[in-house]
Amino acid sequence: MKEAVKEMDGMSDIRADNPGITRRNFLRAAAGMAAAAGALSGCKEDNTFPDSSAMVASRESRFEYLKVLLEEICSLGPRPVGSRAHEHSVAIVRRELERAVPEVSLDTFEFERWRLTAAPELLIGDTRLETFPSPGSRGTSAEGVQGVLRRNRGIESLPYAIVGPDSDEPRAYISLSGHGRAVPLPYCGLEQEVKCQPIFNIGRQDIPLLTEAVESGAAVRAVSLVEFTQGVRTSNVIGHLPGQSREEVVFLAHLDTVYDSPGASDNTASVIAMLMIAHAFSGARNDKALTFVATTGKEYDELGAVNYARLRREEGTFRDIRFLVNLDSVSWGPDLKIHTADEDLLKIILSIDSRLDIPVALRWEGRDGFLLDARPFRDDAIRAVYVDSEGYYPTRLWHRPEDVPRHVPADCVENWFQLFKEYTKWLMGL
Repeated sequence: MKEAVKEMDGMSDIRADNPGITRRNFLRAAAGMAAAAGALSGCKEDNTFPDSSAMVASRESRFEYLKVLLEEICSLGPRPVGSRAHEHSVAIVRRELERAVPEVSLDTFEFERWRLTAAPELLIGDTRLETFPSPGSRGTSAEGVQGVLRRNRGIESLPYAIVGPDSDEPRAYISLSGHGRAVPLPYCGLEQEVKCQPIFNIGRQDIPLLTEAVESGAAVRAVSLVEFTQGVRTSNVIGHLPGQSREEVVFLAHLDTVYDSPGASDNTASVIAMLMIAHAFSGARNDKALTFVATTGKEYDELGAVNYARLRREEGTFRDIRFLVNLDSVSWGPDLKIHTADEDLLKIILSIDSRLDIPVALRWEGRDGFLLDARPFRDDAIRAVYVDSEGYYPTRLWHRPEDVPRHVPADCVENWFQLFKEYTKWLMGL
């Protein structure tokens, strides 16, 4: 909980901009490569475009790019939507997109922010359990809610409720981690409304304690001090590379994290993988436009994606979107999970994988591509692919403080880049 408390006290863990020799030298060299590439871009379709393609031209340069940006962004600590740490990461991603594409902007909007203001508590008798309250759920008083534990048969995602000793009316709910130890589970993932009853997540290792508490009627106490603040500003970062036509390929990757984790794999590495695609196609006017969106608020009901989809409709450009690629946690392991209802797109992805002989196991998950941040873009005219992964660390690191850069396998990011660079080339020809 140490990382979470740093955010609770209102002082986000934003470190001084002291990048160190490794990062400084790399970024200086990268800027030089981009400038040199731009000077030699006379053969390009439009030499007014920035050209940063040299920055990701080799496997070695991509590995270094991943390492440097992971360290820079994750050093900010957890980056929940609306925090100063998140807005600092927005500036970093904006800088990188400005190297790659000619049009970069912020899609800024206001929302009501939820923030934990003190370390939470969940006690069964005298035993203190590790717990993380759900972002968006109501807080408690300083004394907390007290009562006994009952099985909650009305809401499957919330298997336990804290009730008064003489009443079955829930005072708070308890959810279970999907993988292992306790994590923040957003209210929306529990099919609840914002400002619902307090929800406390616990790890699966504590299930025996809950079972015993239900049977014995042991006293339970839970404390969650939170505040809701209206009018907080947050931003999506948008980079746009115009094409020969108005038809557009849109990439989405969420930049925000849950409040207790720096989110190296969920989802910083995926944002960097998306930036690599922007660099790879930099410098030329391709057949279709390419748009890269680092979204905010995915961990809070997909706020950023919802706002960006609404913005595109208001601008009258929503129907320019022909293809959508949403990447989320592509570095959990070597098994890339492909979600799409478009059999033709699936066949193309499989054929590219076979032709390139990428050391990755592709799995079709049988669901369509309009999941999570892609949900607001559901439209008959848009063909969507959502990609995530598994195989190495998800049970240990997902939404946990331990999701840090040293646990990100660079080869997983490289596999996604190779596959979707070729996939994007193929989309250009349609």
